[in-house]
Amino acid sequence: MRERIKKLKEKFASKGFKEIEPISEGNNNEGYIELTEKPATKQANIYIRYCVLDEFSDVKPVLDFMREGYSICIVKIKPLKEKDINELKRAITKIKRVVDVMGGDVVGMDEDYLIVSPNFVKVFKGTPAKT
Repeated sequence: MRERIKKLKEKFASKGFKEIEPISEGNNNEGYIELTEKPATKQANIYIRYCVLDEFSDVKPVLDFMREGYSICIVKIKPLKEKDINELKRAITKIKRVVDVMGGDVVGMDEDYLIVSPNFVKVFKGTPAKT
């Protein structure tokens, strides 16, 4: 039993929890762990990534970035469009399927770019209403 408690103490101590003095009730000599977290030193980052589709296999990094969940991709599709329009259609279809399942957005920007965003970023599609 003491071995398990010792392992738990080590585990919590490694995560930034500190040990405090035991409450003196009877003959209890075991310490207690205060479960307060240390201040977060690492902030969540959101990346805007620039990707170029030269061939169909270039879809994989875009999808990997989307699966990470912390990236917005600006994808240049012009090189693939100039090479093979059918491969471009295949690539865009694959990107749309994966991003739709994740709840994200795929939006065309001009004729040469796509904006691919995760579910917590919504891309406005259209023109702003005039007042």
